[in-house]
Amino acid sequence: MANLRGGNFAKQVKDAFYRTLALGEGRHMQQDNLTHSVALAEKRKMYLKDFQNYLEANGITEGKLNQYMTEDIVRAFLEQRTEDLSAKSALDYTTGFNSLLKGLEQANVTIPANLENDFLKDFRETFREEMKELEIESGRYIDNLQEKLEALQKIRYESYVIAKLQAETGLRVSEAMEVVKNFGKYYNEQNQTLEGVIGKGNHEYQPKEISYRLVQEIQKIENVPHYNTYNQDLKEVGIDRSHNFRVTYAKDLLEHKLEQGIDYKEALKEVSQEINHHRPEMTKYYLNRA
Repeated sequence: MANLRGGNFAKQVKDAFYRTLALGEGRHMQQDNLTHSVALAEKRKMYLKDFQNYLEANGITEGKLNQYMTEDIVRAFLEQRTEDLSAKSALDYTTGFNSLLKGLEQANVTIPANLENDFLKDFRETFREEMKELEIESGRYIDNLQEKLEALQKIRYESYVIAKLQAETGLRVSEAMEVVKNFGKYYNEQNQTLEGVIGKGNHEYQPKEISYRLVQEIQKIENVPHYNTYNQDLKEVGIDRSHNFRVTYAKDLLEHKLEQGIDYKEALKEVSQEINHHRPEMTKYYLNRA
């Protein structure tokens, strides 16, 4: 294995591009990630230039470009680069950049990241999960939320508590049910917060405050209803999807932050962190569906 040639990043970008170029050639290796088409060549020019710009923007201007392709630096680069992209575009970009790294390694370029273990697998999985969530339709904001919770309480107490937990915290239904089932594992009595809740993509939620009354209500539950039973209870009170709680929570929280005078971009970022979204762009899509 060797480093890229050239005394500066610009020359090394050119060397990286030409090392992987294989236009008109067949795929000789089983895992061939070389550049076999003009369209892919254009994308890889962009990937390399983007990575160069990222390093330079962070004060890194010397050395070999490929030596900075470590797992930590690549992940940080991709997090920043995909922050404002749609879930599909972010997934395409991340997958494409990962393929470029493999192509460089196959072209005998030293890549510090452990590509054999696919260190970006969970990162890409996050975007796949986002794409599933983006299937929500518009008009998902829950009007008269308190009245519907009260109606739900009359149908099934356990469903009411889970719904109230979702409404107060913005948790997904699977996450809310997990918290209720194992409340002692997540509740910090001293701080009156839920802590250590893991969401999709293995991302941990920030600690979440919950009311003392809700704590008491959760502690009364002995059995958590089946997911289908819960959804059916919601439909009886006019809530057709449990995911609507997250949309409602996000919209209300954003409006509250804006009323406090927080800048929209910063408010969106804070809401995104609260509902454990990987990127603010995902939360923005939610809000457009409210």
